[in-house]
Amino acid sequence: MIYTHAQLREHYSRRQIDRLVAEERLVRAGRHLVLPGTDDAIIAALGQGLRTTCLTAARHHGIWTPPGRGRHVYGRRGHPVPGAWVDHGYHHAWPEDDPVASPALLLEHAARCVDPVDVGILAESAMHLELLHEADVAAIRRASPRQVQRVLAHASGLPESGSESKVRLHLLLQRVPVRPQVKIPGVGRVDMLVGERWIIECDSKTHHKDQDAYAKDRGRDFSATALGYRTSRLTYDMCFPDWDATAMWLAQVLATGEHLVPPEQWLRTRRLRREHKR
Repeated sequence: MIYTHAQLREHYSRRQIDRLVAEERLVRAGRHLVLPGTDDAIIAALGQGLRTTCLTAARHHGIWTPPGRGRHVYGRRGHPVPGAWVDHGYHHAWPEDDPVASPALLLEHAARCVDPVDVGILAESAMHLELLHEADVAAIRRASPRQVQRVLAHASGLPESGSESKVRLHLLLQRVPVRPQVKIPGVGRVDMLVGERWIIECDSKTHHKDQDAYAKDRGRDFSATALGYRTSRLTYDMCFPDWDATAMWLAQVLATGEHLVPPEQWLRTRRLRREHKR
């Protein structure tokens, strides 16, 4: 939580506020006071008289945030911003009461700062968390640059991670049919189904450390294969630091057209081929 001095004075005297600070139950951050554990980037920005937005504000709200450089802040015209930080001076005055940008405002700023697909990742996470609704994203989309508009046209609250969003949005921008969070009888719910038979699962940073999850996933993969599906698992690194190589691999798989073959037809064709070889 972030408070102004005036807000606290409604409930505490100056002496009580000073005591809370001395007991480290509150932390001074410029003209504001925050609870211990508040993001250091927000404390540093408030200490400089700045407001946080874009990726920095997204992390504060619990929105799944793609990797990005610097601390994203807004400062009034003429107000110095440290060189390593990212200045978002798009307003003559900060338009909100809270010094941390709301999900809607941070998305507006992100639309003119980060990669369009990263904007989509932020939007989908905010929708999934019910911090934004379809109408909110539609309004932001209308005021965004054209490339961002293309991405936000596909925004959905169904994907459960930024890795899922990145892969799904990339494929949709290539006009590849893909459905998120599909329930397949005999397999269960999968992150996405590309075409008719290609299951793509996007694992989190920590997912591979869970041995039970590893064993369960391999069992699901076995069941999917038996039903005629193809399963591919992408790690966090494949979706972000190594994305260029991943995008090339996705294109190579798509070029075969095998993802468009219904799983039942795939199994039937494989069976006929085996019989023909006998």
